Amino acid sequence: MTMIMEADQRREWMKSRRKQRKATRRARSRRQTFRYVLLLGMLVAGAACFTHLPWKLHNEKTEVVVHGNSVATKDQVLKLVKNAVDVPIYRIDPKKLENQIASLKAVRHAFVRRYALPKPHLVVEILEEYPWATYSPDPSKPAEAVIAQSGRFISIAEFPAVVRPHLVIYGQHNLKLTSREVAQWASWANYISSQTGRPVDYIDMRQPFDVKVANGDLTLKIGLPDTTLTRRLGRLVSILPTVEPIKDKVEFIDLGLDNSIPLKISKNPKRPTEKTEAEDARNEALNNIPAGIQGALSSTPGNAGANTTATTANSSQPVTLTPAATTARQNSAAPAVAQTSNTL
Repeated sequence: MTMIMEADQRREWMKSRRKQRKATRRARSRRQTFRYVLLLGMLVAGAACFTHLPWKLHNEKTEVVVHGNSVATKDQVLKLVKNAVDVPIYRIDPKKLENQIASLKAVRHAFVRRYALPKPHLVVEILEEYPWATYSPDPSKPAEAVIAQSGRFISIAEFPAVVRPHLVIYGQHNLKLTSREVAQWASWANYISSQTGRPVDYIDMRQPFDVKVANGDLTLKIGLPDTTLTRRLGRLVSILPTVEPIKDKVEFIDLGLDNSIPLKISKNPKRPTEKTEAEDARNEALNNIPAGIQGALSSTPGNAGANTTATTANSSQPVTLTPAATTARQNSAAPAVAQTSNTL
């Protein structure tokens, strides 16, 4: 009797164990099914949000923010990003928009950022070109463009708010400069200014083999801008003591030769009225300058000698200063300056 009771108990215990295992499997299956259904629902909801929710730009004037622009107008930038309107924010290519905005001559780099929340919008950060010189095809014509440090020509008609530097470049319409050439010309202009103490007013590149530079009330003919130009410009300080007393009669200083420095002397010295007319001609070339910029230019020292041209009629033969003659004049007139020039 005792053995029968133990067999029945064992049989009941085994049935209860099987029921517990089945309940555990059912609970695990229910949990896995719930997880899969929840994941599928999240995927469907996410796809519905990307495709049906209003994540598009409907008005570029209110949903596109532009920062860092002072030369390029906001309307010019918005015109280039107009193709991003009515396009889902996640389908907009920022690199493509950046390249389109950088096509503006006044823009050096552009950065576009997309934002979906709290509402879809674009933020455009702009880094503009830095102006180096003003470009004009001829002294009698108004300025047409501004040359940036990268060599880009920024049209004044297209970007009227661009700052026009004091330095003017005269050249042909097909004139092109690279960033390396701009840096070289800027170095030469600073070299001339450091020797004479006057700012360079303009560089005339209309004749590539006979370039002229106006340095205050002095006109320099530097010839061909080749690798020897830096050495030829270094001789300018040695003749300044000789030129200063007669600078009103000097039409130009020729630095295009290697062994001598010719001076073109005019019998009729420059009159103040001629200087005023030359200054008016240069101001006419830089017309339509905003009031704030014009005031800054008028306060720049050395503007009185800008674009000065002397009368060539009845002029005497050029005076050539050889190194020996220059040294003799310096020793008799200004020994201190002569000693400095010999050192250079």
